[in-house]
Amino acid sequence: MRKLFICFFLLSTTILGLLYYVIEIKTDKRKGTPKDELRVNQNEERNREKLRVYDLATHFVKEALLEPATSVFPTRKVKLNHIKSIGNRKFQINSWVDSQDTYGAMTRRNFSCIVTKDGNRVKKEEFIIEEKGFIPKNI
Repeated sequence: MRKLFICFFLLSTTILGLLYYVIEIKTDKRKGTPKDELRVNQNEERNREKLRVYDLATHFVKEALLEPATSVFPTRKVKLNHIKSIGNRKFQINSWVDSQDTYGAMTRRNFSCIVTKDGNRVKKEEFIIEEKGFIPKNI
């Protein structure tokens, strides 16, 4: 009886150990290869850089608004679609901002700018913001 119990115990622990090993192998395969993880990390870093540039460029937009404190910019996901890298640490932003006009009404203004990233700062190369239905000359 005691030998039967010991055999049953050894057999069950062996089966549980094998199951644990198989489950670990399957979950490791689901995580992806290191190349996939590297690609995801690079994309996330590029997205963070784009968002930093966009946030720094909002300063130029706020300077052109009558009521900069009321400005509302797009969400994170939309911002990523509105900015693209054009090389040499230059970025082009084509986006919009909602802000109050002189009468207190919220209006949407489109803006476009090309900026160069220099460390934690951006330098404005071109900047245009729509005012009252038309796009003025470069501000």
